[in-house]
Amino acid sequence: MKLNSIEDVKALTEYQKIDQIQRIEKKIHRLSFVPASICAILISWAFWGMWFGQSTWSPMNIVLIAIALGSIGHSNVQRTDLLRQLFELKYGQ
Repeated sequence: MKLNSIEDVKALTEYQKIDQIQRIEKKIHRLSFVPASICAILISWAFWGMWFGQSTWSPMNIVLIAIALGSIGHSNVQRTDLLRQLFELKYGQ
C-alpha cells in the first residue's frame, strides 16, 4: 500500500487502531464465557458424583476445584488487562 499524504497515514493509523479495538473486544467477549462454563462443568460434575454415589471428598476433587478457580481467576486477570488496553486505545492515556 502506497501512502501519498499525511491524511493517508492518519487514515491507516486509525484503521489499525479500530481493527485492534475490535480484536480486543472479541477476546473480552470470549473470556466472558469462562466462569459460566466452568460453573456449569462443576455443577454437572457434582450431580454426576451425587447420582453415582461418590459423595466423599477426595484430594482429587479438591485439586479439580482448585484448577477451576485458578482458571477463572486467570481469565479475569486477562480480561482486566484487555480492558486496560481497550481503554488506552479508545481514550488515550
